[in-house]
Parts: sequence; C-alpha cells; structure tokens
Amino acid sequence: MAGFRLDVDEVQDARGRAAARGASGEIERLTSRAAAGEPLVDEELVALFLSPAVGTEELIAIARRHRPPGGPRLETFSPLYLTNECDAECLMCGMRGTNGELLRETADRATADAQLDILRRRGLRAVALLTGEYHHGPRRSTMIARTGEALRAALASGFTHVLVNIGALETAEYEILLAELPRRAGGRLVPRVTMCTFQESYSPETYARFMGTNPANPRSDFLRRLTNFDRACDAGIWVANPGVLLGLNPDVGYELLALLAHLHHLLRRGMQVYVSLPRLRKASGTPHPAGVSDDELCRLVAVLSFGVPEAKIVISTREPPAMQRRLLPVIDVLTPGSPGVAPYTETGARFDLEASQFEVLDQRPIEAILGEYLAAGATFDCYEPAGRA
Repeated sequence: MAGFRLDVDEVQDARGRAAARGASGEIERLTSRAAAGEPLVDEELVALFLSPAVGTEELIAIARRHRPPGGPRLETFSPLYLTNECDAECLMCGMRGTNGELLRETADRATADAQLDILRRRGLRAVALLTGEYHHGPRRSTMIARTGEALRAALASGFTHVLVNIGALETAEYEILLAELPRRAGGRLVPRVTMCTFQESYSPETYARFMGTNPANPRSDFLRRLTNFDRACDAGIWVANPGVLLGLNPDVGYELLALLAHLHHLLRRGMQVYVSLPRLRKASGTPHPAGVSDDELCRLVAVLSFGVPEAKIVISTREPPAMQRRLLPVIDVLTPGSPGVAPYTETGARFDLEASQFEVLDQRPIEAILGEYLAAGATFDCYEPAGRA
C-alpha cells in the first residue's frame, strides 16, 4: 500500500462543509444518528465537533453510551526519557537544540536498566522510550541503537508493551532499532511494539511555523514525518500512535479531519492504532504556554471515541486530575509519569521544568493516580500493583 498522503485543499474544503452542516438544521439528525450508534463519515463527525448547537456534555454522553458496560477499562504506561538532547528546533518544546536554558541529561545503559527495574517493581508492565531527534550522523545512529538496547531490555525484563518515540526513521534505521526482535512469518514483530510519531499539526503552514524549515533540521520535513508509520509498518511494527499537539493550530476542526484520514489509512494497513491528544503546556525557554480549552478537548475526545472506536485514545497526566476524571469514562489509556530524564525513584519522580520537555500538571506518584481510579472501579491493563517486589 502507498504511504499516507494528505490533500490539504480537500481537508480545508471538507472543514468548511462540516462547519456549515454543524450550523444547519441537519445537526439534530446527525446527533440522533450518533446517539443511536450509526456510523458517521468524517465530515459528519467534525460537524458535531464544531456545532454550537450540540453541548459538550451531550457528546460525552453519546460516547459513554457506546463504551463497554461496567467500570472504565483502560491501559497504562509510563514514559522513560533516555535523554533530553535534541537537534530539532521546535519552538514549543523545551528540548529544542537552541534552548540554552535546559539542563541537558542523558542516561547511560546501566541507568536506563535501573529505571526499567524501578518501574517494573512499581507495577508497570508497559513503558514508552523517548529521546530527541538528531541530524544524520554518529549521534543519531548511537541514540537509535541505544533505544534498541532499551527496547530489548524492557521486553526481556517482563514489559509486555513498549512504545518508542524517537522521531521519524529511515528504513535502514528501523533495522537498527528492531535488531534481534522475534518475528512471525512475513516479518511482523512478535512483541507489542508501538511507534509513536505525533505529527503535532497536519497543517503544513502551522508545522513549518513551529518545527522550522531549515533542511538541516531533522524535524523540518513534514512529509517524512507524515509517512513514518508506513515505514514502521513495512519494518514489521503493527501498532501506531499518531497525535496532534493541541494549541499549535487554532483550527482544531481541520486537525480532526486530517487526523481521521490518517487513522483510517493506518487501520486499512492492518495496524492497531492509539491516538494521543496532548495539550500545549509550559516548557523551558518557550513563550507558547496556551493550549485549547477544556471543553474543546472534551469534544474532541468524545467525537473520536464514538467516531473511531477502533482507535485507543491516550491522555497523559499533563492533564490535571479534574480533567482526567472527566475524560476517564471515554478514553482508553491514561499514562502517568515524568518527562524528565531517568526521573523515577522507588516512590516518586523528579518533575524539574528546567530539565524536562514540558510541564506536567499532575505530579502525584503513579500509584496514587492509578490507585484512585482502581478504587472507583476502573481496571488497568499493564499494571500490577500487587506484584511489587
């Protein structure tokens, strides 16, 4: 199958049509169809998201109605940053290479292994490995190889799901990352390894404004990032995690339409799909702290929840507890943890903004966050609190 391509003009046209439908008398019928569980096309879903006639709580109620019975059934994982070194120039990110205010740190192999041991003792069975993105050359190859070592160490130590968030890779680089992992006939990986590549914005104009345009910048190539999941799939990875950084592009309706198109493409490729919807937060040395409103985030989550039930919606604890509680009934993954490098102790974590990618609003221990929802009747895959050594 050909790699994903985005027709920007068509997305913009569809966004205009969706807004018109959301402001028309048709919206009542669309709401009724959604409430009845009828599948809606992307333009109809975005009409519901944009419509001033459909309340946020009504959309959440529709999403809740179509969730499985019983308490929320979720997955979890925690992030583990192996380094905050980065050659990219993303204006909204504390890790950008030009940020002289950030305290740079890199975990060696022994430190990374120790962090995995701590997370496993604290009950986690899924982890996301994160680094910056680098110019082509020795440092890039070294960090990809080091992430591959951490990936194999995590799987060997009992983690059943490992997510990788290290930027867009070339075909040969996937061979380095995935070396020695078992495969099925045809080349598909046996373990559950998820490639995470947030497009941040599907608007080429917005992307260029925040991610830069210098060809030497490893993040500046919009199309290269857009097609990264196709290369990952060709390399044997069967789980993808796209995402939009809410707050970069004020036109969230456009972003939703483009994201939906990307999700459909990945599902047609036979991939399992997670979707992340982080909001822009304060970061070291950046003047861009504002994200979208609480209601806009809730509307987006709700529409994705009932519009693409195959996709698992991920919310992190960069959201405060009140928002977690509001969204918990209609999401699939809650991820607690710190964006600092190797930050975990046996009971907590470091959250120093001057050494982190962004601000996290809920800095409670992992056990306190997940324990609250377990006590309220939720279940979490990839978490075994009673198994702590």
